[in-house]
Amino acid sequence: MRSIFIGAVLLTLLLSARGAEACAGGDAAQGGWSLDHKEYAGASGLPFLSPGNDSRINLQLLMLDAQPRMIKTLGSPLDASQDIDSASIFTISDLNSACERAPSVNAPALRGSDASLSFAIGEGSRCLSLEAGKQAFVQAVQAEGALTDAERTALVAARSRMTSSCDDKSGSASPAEDPLAGAGKATAAARDFAAYLIGAKQFYDGAFDEALTQFGQLAKTENLWLRESARYMRGRALLNKAQKGAFADFDGVAEPKVVDRASLAAAEAEFKSYLSAYPSGRYADSARGLLRRLYWLSGDKARLSAEYGAQIAHAADARSNLSIPALAQEIDLKFLGDAKGQSRDPNLLAVMDLMRLRAVGRKAPDFPAADLDAQAADFAGHEALFAFLKAARAYYADGDYPATLRLLGAAAAGPLSPPLLAFSREMLRGQALMASGQLQAAAEHWSALLPRVSQPWQKEAVELGLAISWERAGTVNKVFLPETRLASPRIRAILLRQVAGPILLRIAVSDPKSIPAERKLARIMLLFKEATRGQYAGFLRDYLPADLTQDDAEAGPRAGPIKSATFLWPGASAPYNCPDLKAIVGELAGYVQLKHTSGEISYAPGNAFDLALGGFDGAVITEVIEHVAHPDEFLRHVAGLVRPGGFIFMTTPNGGYFRNRLPRFSDCPDPSVFEAEQFKPDADGHIFLLHVDELAGLAEPAGL
Repeated sequence: MRSIFIGAVLLTLLLSARGAEACAGGDAAQGGWSLDHKEYAGASGLPFLSPGNDSRINLQLLMLDAQPRMIKTLGSPLDASQDIDSASIFTISDLNSACERAPSVNAPALRGSDASLSFAIGEGSRCLSLEAGKQAFVQAVQAEGALTDAERTALVAARSRMTSSCDDKSGSASPAEDPLAGAGKATAAARDFAAYLIGAKQFYDGAFDEALTQFGQLAKTENLWLRESARYMRGRALLNKAQKGAFADFDGVAEPKVVDRASLAAAEAEFKSYLSAYPSGRYADSARGLLRRLYWLSGDKARLSAEYGAQIAHAADARSNLSIPALAQEIDLKFLGDAKGQSRDPNLLAVMDLMRLRAVGRKAPDFPAADLDAQAADFAGHEALFAFLKAARAYYADGDYPATLRLLGAAAAGPLSPPLLAFSREMLRGQALMASGQLQAAAEHWSALLPRVSQPWQKEAVELGLAISWERAGTVNKVFLPETRLASPRIRAILLRQVAGPILLRIAVSDPKSIPAERKLARIMLLFKEATRGQYAGFLRDYLPADLTQDDAEAGPRAGPIKSATFLWPGASAPYNCPDLKAIVGELAGYVQLKHTSGEISYAPGNAFDLALGGFDGAVITEVIEHVAHPDEFLRHVAGLVRPGGFIFMTTPNGGYFRNRLPRFSDCPDPSVFEAEQFKPDADGHIFLLHVDELAGLAEPAGL
């Protein structure tokens, strides 16, 4: 009897381990392996425009579509290198890595207390450009032929000694230093470079008024780098002056409070003047970025929207001052949160419309068709994007799948263009076909779409649609058959865990095309399902210790947390004598064979304490004992119902759970005080939650 009881416990532990494996891998994600991310899916991403995507994902997809030639490989090859336990197709971190490029400016990383200021200081802060400014200054000094060697040495040394203050507390320059000390009588060029250094020192000290005066004196210098840089630095000085104190009570929400509006307006005029004089200048992209920051500081959402729209259209340009992920992050933080009705840009409107199409729990999105139709004029020149949004609204807000298909129109032949929007449209078409029950048409659609895409994440999304269509149609075996086998190991692994029966699992075990991690998973699931679903003869046939050991060795550490060696458990002698797993399953198989006879089943409804029957082969008590006031008497009585050599299978919540606040039965001097709480109609309250160390004290007096 004990061996069978312990066997059931062991299989329960394997089930718990299986659950841990199913949740392992990648970032936590609500969306997971599904095409219908109708709610916000957190870090989990889909490679097409979707309401459940984080807005930064949808933004990056639209940016990539603006310049398709810049699209890199999105995802890793669908081969043995994949982690078959990934929680989703990709995460936002994966997309950021795929879209990231080296920054154009080598800005030093912020550390310590400065790191907390990173959002407040932002683009253009003196905290972010000290090192890059030094490099540019040294290059200009080296290129100026009118300087003597001694002047160059002195100027470079003075610039190298310069430091920066990254808070609003400083407002005056540190004691003046002569940048040309020891260099002899200075040339005119040297005096101009020294003047620039003094202004730069004042700027980095936070003495912005003094810096403005100093930079203004260089408006007519003959050195072109100095003239342009000083003009640009006047705008930066005014902007930094304007934002002093704007973040004093900053709480993480993009709502700075600028008091010095005059400096803000002057900074705008300076940057526009610089861009007029130097439309393709050294700092043109940065100046445009600073104007964007200026509009954010002033709360001018309309102009901020226009700037972001222009940035989205040119985000992949080599001269852009922000990478695609950084721009998406900035837009998400500084614009999308409270920009309702304040944008006319079609890409930004599309992202905000998709956010409106998110469901919240069981509540459908509130996005009437009239609200979307009112935006039609703003999508002039982007009619394909607007048509997609209308179809998406019918699908996600109305659940009207025939209307979705009608609004999508016929599928276009040839290459997908623009690639990501067109792909989003075809994915939505497949979703609508599946949702309307047209599974054969959906499978045909996915099969036709698959050869038209080349990006790994896109291929995996299409294969996921195909797998779902086949599974719903009862033909999931096509995923593993040679002529229709899906390329994604991750999708095959999901089906092996969730759907596959012994036949498909054995196919995956024996298929030479299965990657090692997949073969290991298939064998684990085969043995697990056979052991827990009464297929004991199959378990004994498929239980091959040498193959289990080989699976662990070939699959390596990336193949999930469960080891095949779990099934090689040798048994235990303490605290109970328990044979190995194969012996347990063998005993179960013999028991089933012994008892596999026809007969009658008798039912005896009533209170277990009142039953006077006996001689049962076994008793199953699941989640009961914690509801009775006298668990010791209850267990003794149940033991009396079972014949000698029979078994009792009992489950109960673990009283050792750290959130348990119920008393221990062994600590209760008079359990009778709880008798009034038990056996009430619809009663569901727990009286005691037993601890592990209490079980033996209850079992032994009952003769178990």
